[in-house]
Amino acid sequence: MKRKFVQIAALCLSAALLLALGGGKASAALLSDPNGRIIRVGLHYGTGAMEGLNLLNDVGSGFRFGYYDSANQFVELSSTQQKAISVVPTVNVYYGTYNKYTSYHTALTSSAVAVGEYHLQLPGTYSTFDAAQAAASAYSGGFPAYIGGVFYARIGNYITRDKAVAAQSTLVAQGVSTALAGTSKYGVSVVITGTNTILFQYDDQGRGTGLGIEPVSVNGEKCTTLSKGCLYNGGFRFERINGGKLTVVNIVGFEDYIEGVVATEMSNSWPIEALKAQAVAARSYAVSLGSKHSAHHFDICDDTHCQAYTGQTSAGANTRTAVEQTTGLGVLYNRKPAQSFYYSSNGGASESVSNVWGSNQASYPYLIGKADPYEPTLNLKNTWERTFTSSQIISKLLLAYQVTAPIVSAAVTFYTDVSNPKTITFTDSAGKNFSVSAARVYQSLGLPSFRFGFKGAGGTSQPVPTTPSVDVTINDSAVVDKLAGLYAIDGKGNISALGGDVYVITDSGTTQLGQSVDQGQGQGQGGQSAGNAWSSSATMVNGSITFAGRGWGHNIGLSQFGAKAMAEQGYTYLQILQFYYTGITVGYM
Repeated sequence: MKRKFVQIAALCLSAALLLALGGGKASAALLSDPNGRIIRVGLHYGTGAMEGLNLLNDVGSGFRFGYYDSANQFVELSSTQQKAISVVPTVNVYYGTYNKYTSYHTALTSSAVAVGEYHLQLPGTYSTFDAAQAAASAYSGGFPAYIGGVFYARIGNYITRDKAVAAQSTLVAQGVSTALAGTSKYGVSVVITGTNTILFQYDDQGRGTGLGIEPVSVNGEKCTTLSKGCLYNGGFRFERINGGKLTVVNIVGFEDYIEGVVATEMSNSWPIEALKAQAVAARSYAVSLGSKHSAHHFDICDDTHCQAYTGQTSAGANTRTAVEQTTGLGVLYNRKPAQSFYYSSNGGASESVSNVWGSNQASYPYLIGKADPYEPTLNLKNTWERTFTSSQIISKLLLAYQVTAPIVSAAVTFYTDVSNPKTITFTDSAGKNFSVSAARVYQSLGLPSFRFGFKGAGGTSQPVPTTPSVDVTINDSAVVDKLAGLYAIDGKGNISALGGDVYVITDSGTTQLGQSVDQGQGQGQGGQSAGNAWSSSATMVNGSITFAGRGWGHNIGLSQFGAKAMAEQGYTYLQILQFYYTGITVGYM
């Protein structure tokens, strides 16, 4: 290409020069939040609510029982030195393995170990747990119960009412009067795991407090609880919402929660600056969500619907350091916590939130798509393919379009500024076209990422319509022909990555500088990526069309593998965040 010489009023900086802009570290702090912030994390709820859940404290000295008040502060009622306990609703449950989990289930009626829903209750009430326990311990199978804020002493557990009445008659013969206590809509029992021995029973009678359980530590040090293969800090709340199964919530310090997210979302072996970027993004994202799951009485869930979280299961020295060195810091826009979305991999370009989810872009000015020159340096093997038949495309995507003939072809007809698909047009055998946003295709068909085209077979390879690039020499030195790694400083000293339509003044007039388009990233250009050809269009082959793409996730905000790549190249967590979130600052929330 003909070389053009240019002088640009705004100074263009290479990515390497931006290293000098790095931010300083936040002061180290303990993992417990300095402001005492607590977050309620839903572990099991809705269709995932439990019939029985095991807890193990093998490094401490048992558990405390009580409840959490309106300020999420634990109020202790009693304790046990038992290290392995299980929590069950007060219905008939049976110990054994069901759906690959060994605990208590209603379906295992043939099990030799059963916890029955009927009990016998001694007369009167008690002012303390110790008094109720003393009365109950005089009888085999006796246990204290806290019902509606009052202590009682109860005896035994029976599968049927008849068995409970028979036991009651035996006690009457011994001169002991009891009342029959049947199943309760909100009752919860704590048992020694693998037995039918009840340690404590709790019933808030629908007041919404639930049963609180916290591990007892040794010498006051923090300890973790093992549950369903995961290690958790903090305590747990068990509640039967509307009388259902157990909704289980981890009540945990905010910074402990953030470490759990970082350790789950990234690997402890990753560079510390990438982990710090993840910690800061996770913090502001959690705060921006507020109490997203208030209907289930907690703030945030433990899966990708909110943020993936498995407690301290995968935590290590690096994740701990990343949290300590960024304690309290979040991504801010106009001094407010940003919705700092992140995902695994973008395949070469992030995307604007308006193109993926149809959001008002003005409300999220920091979630702007841009070409990513860093992530591709990792050479990730994250290409994917998904094949759909005509009927699947119609039923999943085009049902509202009243399609009457089979789909025979598809094509990307418009692209976004970063060469991700924007509009997909499907054509049926009658020649009728149906244009659908790429966002709808991505969501309705459940594609792994937003960066996609079609597998080459049966299709054509047409390049994305872009302005032809030109070679430009800046200040008689560096030669560039695309926007990757170029930044500009405006008149106020603000630094931003160049993207979109960029023009330069040359010796022969004004020329548009070409976009950074990686022909190997699968944006429908027919380029090669890890040996796969991706086309801008495809026709039906053997009754189906195959979508092909690269990356994993929604492509909005921070790429986790991109953060890893930047950290490996020497960038700081602040630079990583400022690259993926446009115009943000990092500060205390």
